[in-house]
Amino acid sequence: MCRKTIFLDIDGTLMNFWGQLPESAEIALKKAKEKGHRLVLCTGRTKPEIYPKLLNMNFDGIIAAAGAYVECDGKAIYRHVVTRDQLSRVVDCFENHGVIYTLQTGQGLVMTKESRERFFRHFLDAGLTEKQIYEVMVSDVTIENDPRTRSDVEKLAYYESAVLVEDIQKELGDYFRVEGASYGSDTVNNGEVTCSGETKATGMARYLSYAGEVRENTIGVGDGPNDMEMLSFTGFAVAMGNAKPQIKTIADYITSDVDQDGLYKAFQYLKLYE
Repeated sequence: MCRKTIFLDIDGTLMNFWGQLPESAEIALKKAKEKGHRLVLCTGRTKPEIYPKLLNMNFDGIIAAAGAYVECDGKAIYRHVVTRDQLSRVVDCFENHGVIYTLQTGQGLVMTKESRERFFRHFLDAGLTEKQIYEVMVSDVTIENDPRTRSDVEKLAYYESAVLVEDIQKELGDYFRVEGASYGSDTVNNGEVTCSGETKATGMARYLSYAGEVRENTIGVGDGPNDMEMLSFTGFAVAMGNAKPQIKTIADYITSDVDQDGLYKAFQYLKLYE
């Protein structure tokens, strides 16, 4: 088999929703790497939010913040941030609707004091312990009284909105793209905000161009809404068993759940160990 470049989502694909990497997934990554395939993280998380365990595994690249940050062989090759004028608009929107929101920056998570308190209550109510919340967040939280002043915001996330995703999209306009959250099952009240034109697919294209690899020899593995472009772009698309229904409709292969050896079985099906 020719060398493949494999783009891997994190939450719900590599890691389960408790922040655990299944042993079978770790074995799958190691065996594929030994066969010479390139492994690239492709996540909605910013780099500071990526689990240290994954960063220490020496992936061949990182596409973070849903395409706003691209790294190849340890070198940052692209980064896009929200302008202050547009950041002010989205923060005003969230404040007006009373939602919990986080700014995902190149330095880590940024929240207001109120959002941080409500953020923890949200995930405690979802069944996580405080220790698990910190483990899943990874990044420390910086408290900002007025987050509109930040100049390093790559994307944003929000929770417990009474306003539908499509209505927030209309309010924010063409500069932003709003979609249901990639983490967890609630894609109606929880969402993610990225800059229009910045997707996992654009990050993949930038990575491939820099690395000198071709799209035809790529594999994408994902489960959530922000994986749509990734799986549509990639040469072969794998959906996890726990993937959202719309993800499964565009997949070339559907594997098992993340906690049922899904990644290992997908790599085995694709003969990446041979």
